[in-house]
Amino acid sequence: MTSRRVALQLIGLGGVAALAAACSSAPTATPTSPPAAAAAPTSPPAAKPTTAPATPTAAQTAPTTAAPAVATPASAQASEADWQQVLDAANKEGHLYVATYAGTGYRKVMDAFEAAFPGVKVDQTPFQSSSRDFFPRYFQERQAGLFQWDVIIVPATEPLVQAVPPGAIDPIRPLIVRPDVVNDKNWVDGFDGGWLDTRKQYSYAITRSRSQSLWVDTNQVKDGEINSYKDLLDPKWNGKILAGDLRTKGSGFWPGTTVRLKTGNDDIIKQLWKDTNAVLSTDARQLTEQMVRGAYPIGLGAISPPILLDFLAQGQGKNLKAIPTPELDYVNSGDHVLQYANKAPNPNAAKVFVNWVLSKDGSAVYSLQAQDNSRRSDVPIQDPSLVPEKGVDYITIDAEPLIDEILKTQKIAAQVLG
Repeated sequence: MTSRRVALQLIGLGGVAALAAACSSAPTATPTSPPAAAAAPTSPPAAKPTTAPATPTAAQTAPTTAAPAVATPASAQASEADWQQVLDAANKEGHLYVATYAGTGYRKVMDAFEAAFPGVKVDQTPFQSSSRDFFPRYFQERQAGLFQWDVIIVPATEPLVQAVPPGAIDPIRPLIVRPDVVNDKNWVDGFDGGWLDTRKQYSYAITRSRSQSLWVDTNQVKDGEINSYKDLLDPKWNGKILAGDLRTKGSGFWPGTTVRLKTGNDDIIKQLWKDTNAVLSTDARQLTEQMVRGAYPIGLGAISPPILLDFLAQGQGKNLKAIPTPELDYVNSGDHVLQYANKAPNPNAAKVFVNWVLSKDGSAVYSLQAQDNSRRSDVPIQDPSLVPEKGVDYITIDAEPLIDEILKTQKIAAQVLG
């Protein structure tokens, strides 16, 4: 049997065909339904918030059971005896496979979990850019009969559009059973306030904060020179704005959607991203590093906070300053949303991790390492600058009810930018 690490390398080198050949003993999932119609793999505006492979076939998804249509009551809590059985089973599994974005803070979270539960070793794989790096690979593995992930920590938009409909993501709600986790009083907005999908089953937010969409290099932009999105339209900034590509990248289409809805003006996409000759990229590390290095004076959706933290730890990036901008800023959970992979190989370890990271102790560790504010009311605020300003009507952007508006933003951007 090909090892998990070798299998992942084969996918990167030769795709599904090489992987399938190397894993001839891997079980092939039995199709349960005809494959869905294929989506265009390279056209970002085609009804998908990010570039993705064709809609996965039944062999890629093949859920073992149908997803429940009704949410599991929060009162369905585990007794101590039941929980001990989960812990024992997790220790027997011995592993947990987690996908996250880039940033050493994620690894430190996993280290803390391993210290709390030494019987489980975490194999955490960071992706440099966005969910675009993960889900094509995820579907390829599944097509080859490999089910290699337990927990996926990424923004909710991609899983809800790409992976939930074909059954490639399972409900995570049944995993959340510890009494202190499901207790409403321990959450700023109640336990159910953490769900980003309308069925309250699939995507659960660990943190929630105000975004920092607009950044400036204080070595190139004078204090007070930029206070509003309107200031970006000044011809002096033409060609000097670095931006996340709003056709495919969340840090681009989230502020794009927000400013479009806040201003009621669809043409704002053309004005801010096309007419300013903004330089677009989808690579989170490259975007952040270019701003840190002073390559551009202005960043619009160009900073990945976890990656910036790595630079700040090295004494770099202190030249960057976030500019609060009500028309561009939104409330969301960023990269810190839990999803549960279908056919997870270590379901008990996944259950332990999910309940731990949503506990007081686990959330405190996560908040510290992510430098983001926990949703838990008993965890201190990590970054006061990320607390939503009173009197500002923020949009909660990374939630299922906004998906249609995100798709519209991408369609407009594709028409404007080509």
